[in-house]
Amino acid sequence: MSIYDQRDSPAYRSSFDVYRNRNFDKWWSAAHDKLIVQLIEKYQWDWYWEITESIESITPQDVMESLKSQTSAWYNRVMYYAITRANDLGLNKLIRKQERKKCPLCDEYFQEDSLPHPLVNRLGIEHLDFCSPCLKDRILSGGSNTSTKAEIIDFLNRVTVVLERVPSQGVGEGMDDLIDLSYEKRLELLRVLKDKPSAKRVKEIFGSWLKALIEAGVLIDGARETPRGTQTIALDGHTCLSLREKTIDDYLHRRGIEHHREPKYPESNYMLNCTQI
Repeated sequence: MSIYDQRDSPAYRSSFDVYRNRNFDKWWSAAHDKLIVQLIEKYQWDWYWEITESIESITPQDVMESLKSQTSAWYNRVMYYAITRANDLGLNKLIRKQERKKCPLCDEYFQEDSLPHPLVNRLGIEHLDFCSPCLKDRILSGGSNTSTKAEIIDFLNRVTVVLERVPSQGVGEGMDDLIDLSYEKRLELLRVLKDKPSAKRVKEIFGSWLKALIEAGVLIDGARETPRGTQTIALDGHTCLSLREKTIDDYLHRRGIEHHREPKYPESNYMLNCTQI
């Protein structure tokens, strides 16, 4: 059983051995102590998982370079040092008591600290309203490999209604996919994601995510706006990332000219072309 499968036990141990380091004492400052307070306010009992990266952002570059080159497993040592520092200063008193809640997805009770840190980051420390097993099944599993064509179309329509926008292929899997949603919207989305098909299954049945969206009637005029341009389907079924690309693809198709999307050229040819420029 992994830490993602439990509801009643803490995901991580709550006590650590005392770790002191005289070399760390030389560069550790009041700013680092303040950083611990800020991390506790934001992450509560999970604060120490963020300490290493955060310390790099406020510590002089030459200190960090020396630390990394001269200290084995420096990231673990820094974390243990910071935990000891927090204990010495009594900063752990700032951590609130973890609550016991009932997950609305499975009606099972769970402890807030049973959620692993990646899930805490997706929800926010003050909005841990769903248990780890339910979240794992909906946003970490990758989706079902047995979904039928009708089930995929139904999923695409339902998730579009919830999000009020065209869903991306990795809907629900991103670190920020839930963080800005209200509790009600999160609950709706997580209920729909239970029926999410895998990317592999969508490709097997429809050929691509875009083609599935078109067949589901999610896209207007069979096109989708992306940061790179208007994604659409060419006459020969090729997925094009812009209208200009579709124009070229359709031109070649109508004239019977064999073509491939984004072909990979042999390195030798690439080097030859470069030397001829």
